[in-house]
Amino acid sequence: MSVSSLVQGAIGLRPIPLFMLSSWIKAAAKCGFNVQPLIEQAGIQVDLIRLEEARVSPLQLISLLEQSVALSPDKHFPFVLGDTFAFESLPEFETLLTTSPSLRDALRVAQLAAKVILPWLRIELIEQGDVARIQLGFELALPASMTAKLPLHLVLEAALASVRKFGRSLQGSEEGFIAVEVPGERPSYGDHFQAFFGVPIHFGRPAYAMLVESRMLDLPLEGAFPVLHEQAQRLAEQRLDKEARRQGMAFELEEWISRDPGLLELGIEDMAERLGLHPRTLQRRLKDEDDSYLNVQARMRHRLACEWLRQGALSIDDISAKLGFSDRRAFTAAFKRWEGLTPSAWRDQA
Repeated sequence: MSVSSLVQGAIGLRPIPLFMLSSWIKAAAKCGFNVQPLIEQAGIQVDLIRLEEARVSPLQLISLLEQSVALSPDKHFPFVLGDTFAFESLPEFETLLTTSPSLRDALRVAQLAAKVILPWLRIELIEQGDVARIQLGFELALPASMTAKLPLHLVLEAALASVRKFGRSLQGSEEGFIAVEVPGERPSYGDHFQAFFGVPIHFGRPAYAMLVESRMLDLPLEGAFPVLHEQAQRLAEQRLDKEARRQGMAFELEEWISRDPGLLELGIEDMAERLGLHPRTLQRRLKDEDDSYLNVQARMRHRLACEWLRQGALSIDDISAKLGFSDRRAFTAAFKRWEGLTPSAWRDQA
């Protein structure tokens, strides 16, 4: 099986909306090229009337990003794209972000927005004493040997640039930004990191991350507007629900379980009742997507296990119980099938 088909199998169920189209056009113009021919060559159909329904496959996005990098040798395109990104087609998220009471709340908004804009992007906040790490990664069911063959780092670099942009604009200064961490050896475009972020760059680290002073997370922001923030929160959640339905039954189920992991305990009959569906209807819809309820449960157990192990707040026994395993041994056996390591070994290297 080819790399392409494996990737599509892992993330193809989550095609990406074209909400970032206008930002991409602006970024290309800043880098001195027209992105239209690339979009047409990639087979991406653009219809502004039905932009919310338009989708681009993850592989199309990665290919488009790689070609854009090649056409902008004097600037690192992912940084320009991240710095140009705006929620022009998602006004509820724009309002939710700009009215955030604190940077901590703004990060929660970023995590919500990622579910709509780039469903397989993971944004985590890891606090370690006086330093907080805003860490970026992917939720991909692919081994490292497979992901290494794809230029996924370009996507993370664009996301990191957006984090920097919004953090600076919300607090109105660079105060509290400490450093940026980058995995792997220093790339050929390493100078662009220092020029763009303006803080020390540490290569060879485990993941892409921005380090900030923990005290900055809870300082009040000047744009705080509680009433508007609450209204925008409701609208953003409605957008998420709408997007989940548009993405398909499996995606909708995953969203429900992500918000309430206790739903993993439900059988298909009880889950169908929660969704207002007949069990056979739920089965049929999942089958139409070449999926099943058991597969969705397994994926979510895998995803949540990795998330909770990485966060480090729960013991392995607690994670096992929350995921519905009979005991720790059963959880360990399942996790070794997923990742090839025991939960404790995986946590040590995460």
